[in-house]
Amino acid sequence: MKIRLVAVSLGAIAGLAALASADTTLSGVCPDGSYFIVQSRAAIPCANPHTADPADLPPVRPYLLPRPYTWYVDQEARNPNNPYNLLETARKIREARAGVSAPTSPTATAAAPAARPGGAGGAAGSAPLARAESLAPTPLVALGDEDLRDLVRLIGLRQDAAPAFFEIADVHGERSLRIELAYSGAFEAYALQTLGRDASASRVLVWSAQSLHAADFRPNFFVVQSGRTFRPDPQNPAELAFLLGAPGALPAGEMVVGYLVVPASFDPEKPLEVFWNDRSVEAVFASPRAGGAATH
Repeated sequence: MKIRLVAVSLGAIAGLAALASADTTLSGVCPDGSYFIVQSRAAIPCANPHTADPADLPPVRPYLLPRPYTWYVDQEARNPNNPYNLLETARKIREARAGVSAPTSPTATAAAPAARPGGAGGAAGSAPLARAESLAPTPLVALGDEDLRDLVRLIGLRQDAAPAFFEIADVHGERSLRIELAYSGAFEAYALQTLGRDASASRVLVWSAQSLHAADFRPNFFVVQSGRTFRPDPQNPAELAFLLGAPGALPAGEMVVGYLVVPASFDPEKPLEVFWNDRSVEAVFASPRAGGAATH
């Protein structure tokens, strides 16, 4: 009898242990969208939870995906609702109410540069593009019409070997803007020589943006590689500039083309991540064999 009682007791203990262990890996989602992983039902931090196996939990919300800290710093620096920027906005409002006129921007009174032909690779007419260029400072790096067309072709062809593009669509899924990035060894050499920059200290990427429907384009690029981050300054033509067009409204069918310069520590022959606004794309832009195979 004693042996039998001992066997029953051991069986009961084993059963309780199994029940306890089954209740130590609870996971799920609370009504507010937060996830939980707890050791007991009493520890679930909300009412009416949806419990699920960890493998069945949905992906984390896109805006919670990790991004470089400096990307967030850069976004906040340009956020008009950031209290740091609101102080400047409030000052301008007070001055406007007091009748104090804002200083005139030097570029606003500068003569507009000569208009380029409106279409690279079949883009729309030159009139809208000429008006857009009047807002941009005279470029430090310039290309002739034929060279510009060749560069646009190169950017498009490089998408087959090293796809790096953004396609922006509206709420109905209709594409409105396509942005493409590429590397050209020939243009890099020409641009750095024109800018007077050390070829061993800088690398250059080229980009184009074409609107399928009227859109607004700003070159808000941000580069990330191996924990390093860099944002080319759109106000510094030695770091980022337009070769065709200007920032702002982009009529349907129009194209803008430009370049961005990054430190040499950002190697286009290794995976390089480029952000535009809150989107990102990663690509190996160049290789030792094909990196300098430019067609212009």
